[in-house]
Amino acid sequence: MRSRIAGATLSDVKSTLRGIVIGSLLLAAGPAAAQGVPGGRPPDAIDRARGLATQPFSAPAPPERPTERYVPPARVFSPALGRDVLVPGHYERDVNGQRVEVPPLVVTTPDGRSVLAPGGERPIDQRGAP
Repeated sequence: MRSRIAGATLSDVKSTLRGIVIGSLLLAAGPAAAQGVPGGRPPDAIDRARGLATQPFSAPAPPERPTERYVPPARVFSPALGRDVLVPGHYERDVNGQRVEVPPLVVTTPDGRSVLAPGGERPIDQRGAP
């Protein structure tokens, strides 16, 4: 025997379930669309630009200064010898941004003599002297 409940057909149950699902989706989508935007409107390009412009700024890390720098060969005046000398190309090592460490160099005078210039730390502004 079959018992029938009055008005309870499969299509009635389907339509009721469909209505419940659609209604819950509409209720859940409403607050999600209005998050963070005044008036409940969806965000647009102006809102995205405003958000990027008002976010905190973090400066990039400063570039590292090189620890070694190549100095090409040069002809400089040596006060100790009283004449020009040819300083060979060499590498200087940066010590602290104000001083450089120079290796001992063999400099050549114009008449062909070789002279040893002691190395050591020197201020950057006196880099031209051997």
